[in-house]
Amino acid sequence: MERKQASLFTEFVLIIVGILFLFPVLYLLLMSVKQPGIFYKPLVLPDRLYLDYYSQALNVEFFRSLANSAFVTVGGLGLTILLASMAGYTLARRNGRLFRFVFLLFMTGMIIPTVGSLIPLFKLVNSLHLGNTRTILVILYTAGHIPLATFLYSAFTKSIPRELEESSSMDGCGSFRMYWTIIFPLLLPATGTFILTNVFGIWNDFVTPLIFLNSPEKMTLMPMIVQFMYNQQSVNLGPVFALCVLAMIPLLVLFVFTQRYMLKGLVVGSVKG
Repeated sequence: MERKQASLFTEFVLIIVGILFLFPVLYLLLMSVKQPGIFYKPLVLPDRLYLDYYSQALNVEFFRSLANSAFVTVGGLGLTILLASMAGYTLARRNGRLFRFVFLLFMTGMIIPTVGSLIPLFKLVNSLHLGNTRTILVILYTAGHIPLATFLYSAFTKSIPRELEESSSMDGCGSFRMYWTIIFPLLLPATGTFILTNVFGIWNDFVTPLIFLNSPEKMTLMPMIVQFMYNQQSVNLGPVFALCVLAMIPLLVLFVFTQRYMLKGLVVGSVKG
């Protein structure tokens, strides 16, 4: 009986915590459909959906900024997965001193603060004449996420039996083909974990695009939303809330399709990593 009561109490506490985490999202959705007359009355609920804010939001080149954010996010994550998965697999399978040193060298990238490296990065980008391009954002995001991704893939590779590689080698499968047809599909949980834990940082990044981009047609979502808010002639924040809701939808869709890989990756990593 006591165990059942403790379980019910735990469930109650988790429900309360879940509501607290969901409250900002629910508040964002509510404010994006409230009529102007009750917009600044937080305790008054709308009696109908007011969608004019969304029509105003779609008139500020939202889809262009959405495409820019999608480009740098997919490019940064995709290139990181391509490079870090191969590096993590190699470092996990080799035990020489050189490979251990390279692994430690990768890990040192995790302790370098991003803000502290912005000034030298800005000078380097300007000297290479790569400023004001979306490509440089992809390169910067890739370089910044490779250490963590390499560590994740290396830890997950250790849970894959070596017998799979030995049997495929005996069947005449080359190293490159063996990796992409046998090993990499087994790393999908690690890939899903990496995507879900890092996509928000790239998608919601405000500082990096603001520093390295100066053309409005190349700007990503977060700087565009802030610039739109400060360029308004009034204090009408309804379209800003609508823009935030629209910017949140792609991440929710991504979470629905990849969360099972993240959960599997966390479980496998905790048991065998």
